[in-house]
Amino acid sequence: MKEDIKILINQLYERRTKGVKFGLEKITLALERLGSPHHSFNSIHIAGTNGKGSVAKVIYSLLRAHGEKTGVFTSPHLVRFTERVVVDDKEISEEEVLEVIKQIDPYCRELTFFEYVTVMAFFYFKEKGVRYAVVETGMGGRLDATNVLKPLVSVITSIGFDHQEFLGNDIVSIAKEKAGIIKFNVPVVSAKQCKEAEEVLKEVAAEKKSKLYLYAQDFFSKLKFMNFDGVFFDFYSFDKNLYDLFLPLTGFHQVENASLALKAFLEFYPYWEEKFIKEGLKEVKISGRLEILSKEPLVILDVAHNPLGWQTLLESLRYLTEKKPVLVFGVMKDKDVRSFIEYFKEDAYQMIFTVPRYDRSLRYEELLIKMDGFYSKIEYIPEPEEAFKEALSRVSKDKNLYLLCTGSNYLVGHIKEFLGEKSLHRTLGELM
Repeated sequence: MKEDIKILINQLYERRTKGVKFGLEKITLALERLGSPHHSFNSIHIAGTNGKGSVAKVIYSLLRAHGEKTGVFTSPHLVRFTERVVVDDKEISEEEVLEVIKQIDPYCRELTFFEYVTVMAFFYFKEKGVRYAVVETGMGGRLDATNVLKPLVSVITSIGFDHQEFLGNDIVSIAKEKAGIIKFNVPVVSAKQCKEAEEVLKEVAAEKKSKLYLYAQDFFSKLKFMNFDGVFFDFYSFDKNLYDLFLPLTGFHQVENASLALKAFLEFYPYWEEKFIKEGLKEVKISGRLEILSKEPLVILDVAHNPLGWQTLLESLRYLTEKKPVLVFGVMKDKDVRSFIEYFKEDAYQMIFTVPRYDRSLRYEELLIKMDGFYSKIEYIPEPEEAFKEALSRVSKDKNLYLLCTGSNYLVGHIKEFLGEKSLHRTLGELM
């Protein structure tokens, strides 16, 4: 059994070299040959630049609190490949991955890595008898492998710059790709967007005759209190207000993420009860989103990996603490590392650059070329474990400092594995 798993996982690794090939023809054909498993459950589809994972986990938790058999499909994973596919709070097991691969592989041999994993998730959801599946896009939306779904509601989180080489170099182009998940006569719930992105969403929703609900216009929330334990807030919508809500995720952005999830949930789920909504919010769990590993000394992990994410993270941290961060960061080659430095250079007490063991990680020599003398006060410690230990040593000696580890999902996953979290094929991820 273990040898079979090893062989099949190695085959998945090999699929990563297929890269990104946008288009729905091949995955649609594969799913049809497997009996269209994506039609066996009700789906909620989420696109956007930042916040997709948090919104997905909140909607998932709300459904679970109401007793529904629910699955969630997210990407990338942090520590275990099996994090991507969860049903009723249980990750798909390695043995179940093996069984699913055996059944779907004959029909999926032309698929990319992400297409293959998407089929795996949908097939597994059908096998487990899932009633609702919360599905996050991998990248973009219009031609993303997950866009074969006909959801009950579409959700579009905040839109910003990321993956420009695939989605376009301006907000309008990126917004058009995200808006591609909007389906005919299916309601859309959107975060507050910049004017250009909002206009795109309005235009596409009108074309598809889909009702569009915009945060801060059609619904909103009021933050009452925020600390390292989470956010306390009230939710307001034209059809329902909810008071004294608590979400155990912190940061200004999580209030909006929770609000998107609540609005979407109220839109598609008529059987809701307020007590279960409150219970569901309290049970939300997601790693690497302003995650507090320790309060004394203060140690924080966050997967922010693009300018919008970095800006949002920094705003929340400034509110939450007056301490200065010793920053351990590593980024992928395609990220705007100069913007990262620009955001953090005034706040950071020290900046330590490191390199996660991952194919797309930015190397120190490449960092120097990108920086071109722009900012020289960056320490270099190649191994993430050593960088983390050194930063921890420094903040442990000074109560005015805290440790912030950020810049990439892959760096956060690397550190969590180093700290003892059980890992499984951690480096089995998308190659772009």
